[in-house]
Amino acid sequence: MDFAGRLGGRRGASRGNVDEFGRERRDRPHGRKPYERPARGGRGGARGGSMGLGSRVGGHVDEAKDIESRLSSLIIKVGDTNSAALQNYLDALSVVLEKDYTKHEVTVLKTFRQCVLELPWKVSVYATLAGLLNAKNSETGEKIVSMMHMVLGRALNSGDWGSAKVVLRFFALLVSTRTITPESIVGVLDVLLAPVGDGDCAATAGSRCFVFLAMSTLLWAGRSLSELAPEALEQRLGVVRRFVERS
Repeated sequence: MDFAGRLGGRRGASRGNVDEFGRERRDRPHGRKPYERPARGGRGGARGGSMGLGSRVGGHVDEAKDIESRLSSLIIKVGDTNSAALQNYLDALSVVLEKDYTKHEVTVLKTFRQCVLELPWKVSVYATLAGLLNAKNSETGEKIVSMMHMVLGRALNSGDWGSAKVVLRFFALLVSTRTITPESIVGVLDVLLAPVGDGDCAATAGSRCFVFLAMSTLLWAGRSLSELAPEALEQRLGVVRRFVERS
């Protein structure tokens, strides 16, 4: 893709009696997922024809909000514990999100954005999740990348270097998940290094910030680029090296 464009089951639970997250199953009608609940308002709703209809409609709204809340909670909590079953959790979560993404796209994207920006110590977890979603449906991956690309642009324009650094780390990790191409991250590096590409360019506070962001990104993308685009990596390292030498 181009820019252009928690868990372990309880001990004693048999494999057939646990859900996709390794927890003992509870009796749920119609095989509902853990985050799904029946519509509220009771059977048949309030008395009276129109009131009963209103209750059922309100129940559907409440159910949708409840599902969205539980989807957000699943995304936020993933990776909170250092569990050997994390990969299994991510696999199961990607299946859940793929199933409900179309109906709850805004909630999923908003939660993804907030998690990357506010939980930077788990950015590698969210990059892996994005990669799994992209593997299942490339359109979902494209929407996540496009959204975070806009977040990056706003951060750079407003001088929010902390947010920019985290989003760039996220993008760097997406290269290893084959969600974005090496050429895409190289293009981003070129944008960051453009102000210092001229050997006669004097070092300024702004140019130092952009070079710092580029160096930070290379720490996370370097391994993938060394395998997939070694010449491009060496060229950008050369730009950074020359800037540091004359600063």
